[in-house]
Amino acid sequence: MATVTQTDITAIQNYAGTFDKKIITQIVNGLDIAKDLTVRRNLTAPVTLPKFSAEDGFRPVDTSIEEPDGSSGTFGVRKLIPRTGMKILKIVPEDLRGTFLSEGLDPNAKEYPAGFAQYFWEAQIKKLQAEINNNSFYGVDSFDITAFDAGTAYNVDQKVQYNKSFYKVVTATSAGQTPDTHPAKFKKINNSSVAKGLGTIIAEEYSTLPARNKITTGALDNTNGFDKITGFYTSLPEEIRPLGGEFKVSQSTYDKYMLSALNKFTNGTSLLQVPGKPGASVYGSDGKWIIKPCTWMAGSGRIIATLDGNLQMGTDQTSAFSSIGNIVPFLHGYKAIMKMILAFQIADLEVLFVNDQA
Repeated sequence: MATVTQTDITAIQNYAGTFDKKIITQIVNGLDIAKDLTVRRNLTAPVTLPKFSAEDGFRPVDTSIEEPDGSSGTFGVRKLIPRTGMKILKIVPEDLRGTFLSEGLDPNAKEYPAGFAQYFWEAQIKKLQAEINNNSFYGVDSFDITAFDAGTAYNVDQKVQYNKSFYKVVTATSAGQTPDTHPAKFKKINNSSVAKGLGTIIAEEYSTLPARNKITTGALDNTNGFDKITGFYTSLPEEIRPLGGEFKVSQSTYDKYMLSALNKFTNGTSLLQVPGKPGASVYGSDGKWIIKPCTWMAGSGRIIATLDGNLQMGTDQTSAFSSIGNIVPFLHGYKAIMKMILAFQIADLEVLFVNDQA
């Protein structure tokens, strides 16, 4: 069996002269989603998020009535279900032989050279955090993905498990077409198949949400973004608006709001800034509602308005997103694994308000 090079050295293998000893690592988003949601740590088993709603019952005094008018209240439950994700790495120092990084590389080295190892692990940790951050919003639960059936013709957006990986169909298939025979028709989605994301949960719950929780905006652009978001705010129920919270949006939606505001206010955006708080205040909310751009919502036109603490992320410990787990030596190096628990949930749909964009 041919040996697979774990670190692509094409760009540096035939070097003339010298290389800068400082290696520039890829710029990626960090695990911003853990900063934007309420993080529930020590999640190792499903946790029920109970909610109690009291019912109406106030009425004029009548001494002949001794029973309540209906029930006193009802319980509702939503579950935060942990899923475990992993990234496996194979460390083969000999891959770097013949490059400027091999200076001082012992023939029996078990680890990458000191001038590279630090950058390698920093880059791997940052990339893992970015994979989670950028794939969680539309994430799906691998438990919901069925095994590939050779006798089935799949439609666009259907998902299958094939040969231990997960795929989304991007072009309709005929029966018998697989990710091996027709790779252009399938997209590997392993990194978005660990846990069901907030975007997926909202899409599944959208049809069952009360009408007051679904606010029509249509598409936002650089000319209407300000009016659309302020209109969204004034469409919130009157008892909700004074409580305050956040409008979570993608960076693109945030930019459209701000650029649209520039067209309305000749004195710039100072009117919209809220001292001491990130992002901008939603106009008309007296600083109680903040519009917050979220990197993990990239590509989405969804506006999510809710109270603090309602959007939850579960994990065992956040340090798991930047630590190395089990290490297994083999003849030419070692294998390492990074594992972490991940889960997302909306605690209370009653105070979740979304627009009609996915």
